[in-house]
Amino acid sequence: MKQQSQIFIALFLALCLTPFAGLLMGFESEGGANEILAPPPKAGPTVLDECADYMEDRFALRQHMISLWSLLNERLLHTSTEEQVILGEDGFLYFSETLDDYTGVSLTDTQLEQIAVRLAALQQQLEAEGKAFVFTIAPNKNSLYPEHMPKRYQNRHENSNAVRLEPYLEQAGVNYANLFSPLSAELLYYRTDTHWTPRGAALGADTILAALGRESDYFSHAFAQSGLHKGDLYEMLYPAFAGREAETVDLTGLFYTALTETNKGHAITIRTESERGTGRLLCYRDSFGIALYPYLADAFETAIFSRTADYDLSRFAAAEYDTVVLEIVERNLPRLADG
Repeated sequence: MKQQSQIFIALFLALCLTPFAGLLMGFESEGGANEILAPPPKAGPTVLDECADYMEDRFALRQHMISLWSLLNERLLHTSTEEQVILGEDGFLYFSETLDDYTGVSLTDTQLEQIAVRLAALQQQLEAEGKAFVFTIAPNKNSLYPEHMPKRYQNRHENSNAVRLEPYLEQAGVNYANLFSPLSAELLYYRTDTHWTPRGAALGADTILAALGRESDYFSHAFAQSGLHKGDLYEMLYPAFAGREAETVDLTGLFYTALTETNKGHAITIRTESERGTGRLLCYRDSFGIALYPYLADAFETAIFSRTADYDLSRFAAAEYDTVVLEIVERNLPRLADG
């Protein structure tokens, strides 16, 4: 019995020491998803704290242990170990930062009116210069597909910022492209990702262009389930696992050319041109613009896509655009009230 206890203790210590031994041998773990790791420690009064943070972020097998712990909690306790990820039903994952909109925790009427007034002022400025403007909101996934959300959360989206903002936009005369109704007709978001599929983005582009009085039919393109997509929410939970879902691919193709480095759509500024497009676009966008921008780039002769959130038109020459699109994801609407 004593020998068995000693073996157990030895195995336990070996298991505990293996990650740090691996780090000393040069086997460092990389960050998962958008995780920012602690920098290497520097000599100074906080060096011990910095060493602890550095080792905590980089010990060997860290991502594998995180993934295994997440899997055990999911299977045995049906809970998420990542506070930003909500475990839904039927394999759906949701972003926890969307809960306020889902449960109806919203801005005040004064704040919503301020957003509408701000957007109306921007539109009036552009229209005085002979330019067009449209504002649009990329819906949260659980706003469109609430049936897969855990039942412990009560759906009060009718009290959300987006729903309550719409009449203020109408009253202020803001040209608003409402994406909620068209996108809810079928599943156009990834199950394990925050964002829409390219097919969802195509429908979004058609809706935005229609609000500008332009004809397009990108949603009728030939799409196929091809390749493997690792969702951003899945990667938060299981950074070391290879779980994938089918990726939607546009088989018809687009005919724009990127004039600057796109960094797979993540670049702060992207410039494009399209021989079959017309007009000059300036589009303010967020992460939903990664799948959206190719369709708008195809529709305009020249386009600028900016990921800055100050909406400062002076950053760009007035001659560079005759149309402005402002896209923001639903969960970030409070940022417009802060501007």
